[in-house]
Amino acid sequence: MSLRAQVISTELENGTSLMTQDTIIYRFPKENITSKSLFIVQPTERCIVVIQGQIAADLPPGTHNIQSPANPLSAFLSKFRYSSLPYDTVVYFVSMTRHEVRVAGISQTDDLVPLEYEVAVYFRVQNPSLLVTNVQFGSQYFKDADLAGYINPIIDQEVSQVLNNVKLVDVYKKFSDISTAVTAGLKTFLNEIGIDLISVRVTKLIPQDPELRRILQLRDLGIEINDAIRLGLARILAERSDPSSVNMALGTPYFPQLSTIVIGGYYIPFGTPPTHTTPPTRTEAPGTPTGTPAPPQIQSIQSALKAVFGGGK
Repeated sequence: MSLRAQVISTELENGTSLMTQDTIIYRFPKENITSKSLFIVQPTERCIVVIQGQIAADLPPGTHNIQSPANPLSAFLSKFRYSSLPYDTVVYFVSMTRHEVRVAGISQTDDLVPLEYEVAVYFRVQNPSLLVTNVQFGSQYFKDADLAGYINPIIDQEVSQVLNNVKLVDVYKKFSDISTAVTAGLKTFLNEIGIDLISVRVTKLIPQDPELRRILQLRDLGIEINDAIRLGLARILAERSDPSSVNMALGTPYFPQLSTIVIGGYYIPFGTPPTHTTPPTRTEAPGTPTGTPAPPQIQSIQSALKAVFGGGK
């Protein structure tokens, strides 16, 4: 085994660090760590040494020689009369800096409107030994995304308890209530696994339907809700190249075929009053013409339609 293999650290020879910004715990690969090994702990880390399933040492930043009498590992070796560290020695490096985790999900309001939410959680590790014994991971790293999987059910429960009891129009008045509920639920859980919760912030709370989001944005700009809905529908019609989109935006009716409006079984084209043709089965008096002007009530309906909608061909 080379000399470098005996130096237990997160720093590589090229100066880079294995403890990345989103890494909470780095597990040093298992190997035969001899009694001459040197542990180097960086200022932003703590080193947890587990031997045969027991935490043997919690090393602070600095250089630690196993052969030093003051080193807790040497006391462990002398207790069990080991001449070197056993093969099943696991070394964990825990980040002690501040971390941020973002958890997203979907909930719904009291009026069954689906909402997308995102919560930012800021924390730092307070008890590295407790954290190492309370989390499980299959690789060499335990990252922020892994912790998000632990706290996601808690955040979803706390957010839903607030949103499920409020209408959509009052959702945005509940930001502080959501933050308070999530903070209370997370603080207890994170303390149990050795993490100190710094703060919680709701970063996103919007309807899942994009059209509803646009309508709410127009409403918040000072537009009346009915006008906002109409403008939202006008945009959809415009994307479909529908000529009625302008009328929808202006709030005026749009009738693409005014020349053939059916009333009472008659077709009334504008500008050409229809004639009343006697059905073939009807018996007419002698000398009665077969084509007569339309009844007065139909002519009055035609005049009213022309006055409202304008003339047509």
